[in-house]
Amino acid sequence: AVVSTQSTGLRQLQSGTLPGYLSRLAKLEAQHKERIQKCHVDKEIELQMIDEKFQRESKRLKDDFDHKKVALRENLLSSLEEKKKMIEAENNAAELNGAPLDNFENRPSFTRKLRRRQNDPDKDDGKSNKPPSPAINFLLSDAEIEEDLLQILPPHKAERLRERKANLSFCEETEHRERPVTDIKVEDGRLYYERKWYGRYQNVFVESREQGKLPAVIQSICSSDIVVKKITDMTKLKITISQLQKGKFTLKRRS
Repeated sequence: AVVSTQSTGLRQLQSGTLPGYLSRLAKLEAQHKERIQKCHVDKEIELQMIDEKFQRESKRLKDDFDHKKVALRENLLSSLEEKKKMIEAENNAAELNGAPLDNFENRPSFTRKLRRRQNDPDKDDGKSNKPPSPAINFLLSDAEIEEDLLQILPPHKAERLRERKANLSFCEETEHRERPVTDIKVEDGRLYYERKWYGRYQNVFVESREQGKLPAVIQSICSSDIVVKKITDMTKLKITISQLQKGKFTLKRRS
């Protein structure tokens, strides 16, 4: 009977009809389907996460590109304006120093009027027989004398004198203004200075006693110093936070 039972079970196994085989096979198929379904879900989740990360990175790169493009355009425009002014100044200086000019005869002539001084000699000596009038002393201030001197000098020399006066005035102003600045800090790559926030690629004026007032663009900001690029010659200048605190350098926003 045992042999007959084993033979019957063997035939059912070979034909695929053994109950124990069928139940285990059904269990394995259910596990297989469950694992396949789980793999599909994991795949969809991974694809969604990758797509979201791609979108975020693309947006960040686009924003960074747009910001740098605007900063580059502003820097180039500022540089071209400065070079244009320098070329115009050189051309004016060349014309005033005797360079040939086109259609010089057609240019309008101009005259300079000066203040009348005390006791100016009369041009008509024949009419000087009148009794002298009481003398009145007119004293001119230093500013009036300097203004008359600027009118007498050639334009290019007068411009140099004005620049020298402006630099001297700035140095004197800086001596009185140079003072410690305590309200200064650096956070998240930005500089807090004189109750204003400054960031990278921002247009500023840099002032110091040695270099005067220069237009520049902030290139980098860190905890110990900042680096600016001067528009006049496109060179970089490193300014420490300590120099800003001591008032050796000052910053102002530039539109």
